Amino acid sequence: MSIKESIKKLLESKEISNYKISKATGIAQTTLSDYASEKSKIGNMKLDHALKLYEFYLEYKDEV
Repeated sequence: MSIKESIKKLLESKEISNYKISKATGIAQTTLSDYASEKSKIGNMKLDHALKLYEFYLEYKDEV
């Protein structure tokens, strides 16, 4: 699974809230919602955000 697919799976997860992701990564909930709803494209995400979300995904992938 690619990094992009992993992030998409994380943001679409019903098990982990945007609030929890936001608190752990420092990325605003509105930004996460924009990516999840495809208002903003995951492919155009800041590298810092992508790395934080991918690291979070790897830590919680069993819950996603």
